[in-house]
Amino acid sequence: MNIPEFLFHYYELENGPFRNITEYGYEKAENIQDTITEGWNSKRPENYVDLRFSLEKRIKKHFVLKGGKPNRNDPFYFTLGECKFAESWYINPGVIKIPLTDFKPEHISFTYPDSMVSYQFYDEPKLETYRKNCNGQIFLLDEINDLIGEYGLPTEEKSESEERFKYDKYIEAQVWDDQIIKKYKTKA
Repeated sequence: MNIPEFLFHYYELENGPFRNITEYGYEKAENIQDTITEGWNSKRPENYVDLRFSLEKRIKKHFVLKGGKPNRNDPFYFTLGECKFAESWYINPGVIKIPLTDFKPEHISFTYPDSMVSYQFYDEPKLETYRKNCNGQIFLLDEINDLIGEYGLPTEEKSESEERFKYDKYIEAQVWDDQIIKKYKTKA
């Protein structure tokens, strides 16, 4: 199975790339979420900020247990390969495409699909219809080929045509380092 060669970071052009709602603490995150009134991200549940902080802590813990070496408390989010669906989250979307080879393997983790979705499928009995054995886990770069081999690469077409893949729109990559991000942030 071919692994996509690029990670894609989608963002609101007006705000700029590589911004994580949890980066500056809980109070700031709540203020940011409260200002989002348009687009996909405005439809988040009331407890989104709580869920996001809890999930990032959990992902980081699992990443470290598997040998990851995060240099941040919170990750930057990407999709493995292009994902047009991610553009719909923003009013005026921007995208940055970075070769996967630019990242150090010890600074990147993956979830199948989106981390929030993957862990909800794992945790919630009522979502069993969509649950796969890969849910509620993080994967390292050297595991991606096997992961794609077993479950396939998520696509918009597959998510629209098969109910059990309804929420599998992309593989999410979490980047736990600033070094490459700073290089690309100045180009945006």
